[in-house]
Amino acid sequence: MNTPSLTIENGGLSTLRVQVLLVEAEEATRLDHARLLEADGYQVHACATLIEARQHLTRHVVDLILCGMELDEGTGLELLAFAHCSMVGTPFILFSSVASVELAREALQMGACDFFVVPVKPEELPIILERNLTRKALQQREAIRQRVAVQRSQEGVLDALLSALSTRDTETQGHSERVTAYTLELADAIHLSPDLLYTVERGALLHDIGKIGIPDRILLKPDKLTEDEWEEMRKHPVIGYEMCVRVKQLEAASKIVLYHHESWNGKGYPHGLVGEEIPIGARIFAISDTFDAMTSNRPYRAGVSTSVARSEILRCRGVQFDPDLVDVFLTIADERWEQIRRFASE
Repeated sequence: MNTPSLTIENGGLSTLRVQVLLVEAEEATRLDHARLLEADGYQVHACATLIEARQHLTRHVVDLILCGMELDEGTGLELLAFAHCSMVGTPFILFSSVASVELAREALQMGACDFFVVPVKPEELPIILERNLTRKALQQREAIRQRVAVQRSQEGVLDALLSALSTRDTETQGHSERVTAYTLELADAIHLSPDLLYTVERGALLHDIGKIGIPDRILLKPDKLTEDEWEEMRKHPVIGYEMCVRVKQLEAASKIVLYHHESWNGKGYPHGLVGEEIPIGARIFAISDTFDAMTSNRPYRAGVSTSVARSEILRCRGVQFDPDLVDVFLTIADERWEQIRRFASE
């Protein structure tokens, strides 16, 4: 759905391209209001019935609804209830020929932003609309300001956690950046929504944050881990989840942290989830994590080529990895993965 263009200019609201749905059964009032608003620069769609108004709202975006109380085939309160569910945030102004405090109170309690009694002076109607549209524009501006503040707070929390992890595991930072880049490439290839991409990115960056809770004698051990030590190491997804889920901004990403070692066939950990029980972000990450682990150099071995890693991921299709995601992964050229690797390592 397109967002209508509402801007505040010179202390007032620019009415350029502001779409108004005018609903009024009485023809003379409807025509008079439409004429006044169009003369003031608004684009007006006028109708007389509740059914016509509902149909218009299901097909078109409007910036404001101006509605009489008595309509053909219904009432303004009925349209208000419909708009309150389907057009959240759109100013809804009710008017009536009857001056009633009870009616005005009911309308405002149901979500109307204003109520007035007709007739009104010609110069007053545009003022009523402008003050409500200005209020909406200011609310939108404040909502954007708050979202930016939240995002900055999220980035601060994320940076603090990643800094803490980097002091424990010198390999984690480079690995986290590479595997996050791979994860976003694969997520973008399946057209994941922007909100999910944001969550997946943070989950990928923080997937190993639980290693903060693993003792140094295990985390930094240069030799092969014993079975008991592996048992301790396998606790890091749960530790990381418990850290992240307490931070509201990371609550969604915490699921990726928790499930990033689950396998398609149910033989992963910590909960042995099977198939699509595993969140999509964790399924995407599992492929990217394995790809990076295989192609990266380690003190005890050299990384394999991209083509060898692709063959291994194909071999594990439907066993360790989501088969559909493996198919998408294989459509992305070796050169692209290598380009991402170089970029993420810079």
